[in-house]
Amino acid sequence: MLPIFGPSLIALLPQKPPFVLISTLETVSENHCVATFTFSETHVMCCKGQLSVGGLIENIAQTCAAKAGYESFLANQKIPLGFIGDVKDFICSRLPLAGEQLKTEITIENKIFDVSIIVGRVFVKEEEIASCRMKIFVEPEKEEMKVSDKA
Repeated sequence: MLPIFGPSLIALLPQKPPFVLISTLETVSENHCVATFTFSETHVMCCKGQLSVGGLIENIAQTCAAKAGYESFLANQKIPLGFIGDVKDFICSRLPLAGEQLKTEITIENKIFDVSIIVGRVFVKEEEIASCRMKIFVEPEKEEMKVSDKA
């Protein structure tokens, strides 16, 4: 089933165009995921031919979201909604240029209840251009109340 791209990938993400910052979901394992992203100068997170710092951070988060969406799809569950809770140790050696293909790897270091602590790394070819640690909070699925529960 992998790689996943196009409408099938968009279906796995809570984000929708024009705010999608991954192009292909390449690999998924229990604690690891790899995605690619190629963008044009017209992308909403591109400024003066370069992806913004916010775009890099969102690219890492969306790689994590694609992993969660893929696993939810396989389990026949609703695609979860996640939020960036914290970004630490962000390092960026350079901003990627429009047309360059990014390869983003996330590794889940720890998962406690609805919070995942991940390390994200972004590469252009073999060059690591950005990395960070991130906390991702996943909104728990709300149970519907039954009429008898309201009494």
